[in-house]
Amino acid sequence: MKRPSFFSSITKSVKRISEPKTLEQHAEWEKKLVFSLAKSRFPSTKQLSYLPKYLTPKERIIVRSFLLIAVASFIFLGIRFYQRHISILPRPGGEYVEAIVGQPQYINPVLAQNNDTDTDLVRLMYSGLLRFNEQEKIVPDLAESYEIGEDQKSYTIKLKPNLHWHDGEPLTANDVMFTIETIQDPATKSPLAASLKGVKAEQIDDRTIKFTIDEPFAPFLSSLTFGILPAHIWSDVASANLGLAEYNLRPVGSGPYQFASLQKNKAGDIKSYTLSVYPGYYGQKPYITKLTFKLYPDFESAIEALKSRAVEGVSFIPRTLKGKVADDTDINLQTLKLPQYTAVFLNQKNALLKDKVIRQALTMSIDKAAILQQVLGEDGTIANGPIPPGFLGYNADLKTQPLDIQAAKKLLDDNGWPFLAGQQVRKKKDTELRIKLTTVDQPEYVATANLLKQYWEAINIGVEVEVIPQSRIEREILRPRNFDALLYGELIGFDPDPFPFWHSSQSSSTGLNLSSYYNKQVDKLLQDARMTNNAKDREAKYIEFQNILAADIPAIFLFSPTYIHASSKQIKGITADRLIVPADRFNGVMDWYIKTRRSWK
Repeated sequence: MKRPSFFSSITKSVKRISEPKTLEQHAEWEKKLVFSLAKSRFPSTKQLSYLPKYLTPKERIIVRSFLLIAVASFIFLGIRFYQRHISILPRPGGEYVEAIVGQPQYINPVLAQNNDTDTDLVRLMYSGLLRFNEQEKIVPDLAESYEIGEDQKSYTIKLKPNLHWHDGEPLTANDVMFTIETIQDPATKSPLAASLKGVKAEQIDDRTIKFTIDEPFAPFLSSLTFGILPAHIWSDVASANLGLAEYNLRPVGSGPYQFASLQKNKAGDIKSYTLSVYPGYYGQKPYITKLTFKLYPDFESAIEALKSRAVEGVSFIPRTLKGKVADDTDINLQTLKLPQYTAVFLNQKNALLKDKVIRQALTMSIDKAAILQQVLGEDGTIANGPIPPGFLGYNADLKTQPLDIQAAKKLLDDNGWPFLAGQQVRKKKDTELRIKLTTVDQPEYVATANLLKQYWEAINIGVEVEVIPQSRIEREILRPRNFDALLYGELIGFDPDPFPFWHSSQSSSTGLNLSSYYNKQVDKLLQDARMTNNAKDREAKYIEFQNILAADIPAIFLFSPTYIHASSKQIKGITADRLIVPADRFNGVMDWYIKTRRSWK
């Protein structure tokens, strides 16, 4: 059968369309003719490619702008959809390598308190009955619950069920009792012995321990955060030989991480120490599956390792070295608050400093803001009292002596300490107003001491700065209270209890009342405060104590330093904002992560 030609098809199509009679009808007729021949009502890609040839330059700009807006809108809507419906969540995996300075000696909670490297590793591998979270609040750890007796002298701790050591052995109340007895044994020489002095422990059953103390002591729970030792490993080791055991370097604990390996050089120094996640951990398991610590002899070499990416973090960045990494965009510098204050302690046994007028004039001549800026810069805050921000009893409205040089001079003039022509310093009769300012040989302290010398000489007081090496400061200065004015720092610890620092009973050589301060009303406030667990009552007593202290001026509070920790931006989930000891940076280590996954919301 003969196929119809192209022209015969057109003829048939034309016949189906009525003959146009007007121009409008003619245009409509042409349109219908074209559509009757087209396979699709939409132009093809090839047809669209000819479009620019028939557009004016202005029309081409309009079309291109429209296309650009359309593409941008599509991308924007896609991103918004992704953000609203997809979550990026942490997942297990990855290794974090951190540089620390020093060598481990006793990775043992009973012996580790005086070595930062030891306490870092103990924090990760051992668990306590209680622990501090990232906000430095006490929360249960091995403990399932605890009860405080009505007389506030008994504490009953119940352990979680099915606890195990890293070697698979069960952890029970027997291990807790063994650890307490080991700490209290004088032959152990544990730094924790003082915190458990007079504490009686009794095992009720396999999961329950009862502690009894002689007098109510509000901060007692913070004494139960030390790590627990496994009795089945350590019970055969004599207390006097505890420091010699191999398990001090290859410990068996119950914490979130367990010992994996260590590497030594030919001299016997440990160069790296690796931990892995403990699969049987009772709590939230960490996301980061491996932690490796590389050990360096000093902070300079540790920071160089960070810059060369040999490590992904440094445990601590000294302020003087902060500039070496401050501009590195791949490094996070985390500034953590410390419960520490630096102050000038004015010895109340010194004949001149017994005079409150002199103490007041010394205080009024000091520019704290200038000291902070020149000595610490952004790495510290001004301190006006013994309780730092964020702790129970902190008083932001504490009244202190204002900076007023002229008023300080007038105060001395009016109280018999004139500065006359020809004199080098102020005198009262034959007594010259001279003070020796003693401090420890550390850059921040020496710089502060030199500024204090300038301020006090500006009001015509003679000042001699004495700098003592760290190794001699306790023996020669602190214990015998051998100073007029002492520039020094005090770390208050987990609880803001000021008793150890300001009660008159702590003025002896072993106490921390460095100013030898005595005030009968203060003694009572501090005694009463530590005997109540009512937070509001404690806070009220602490505020009243600080008001009295500010009026008596046994010390001049200057500043609180901060702690700088560095880590790669690849390490996420680090949220802590303050610490008590360097190991506290690991309080939230379970939430740190490197690897991520995507999930629908």
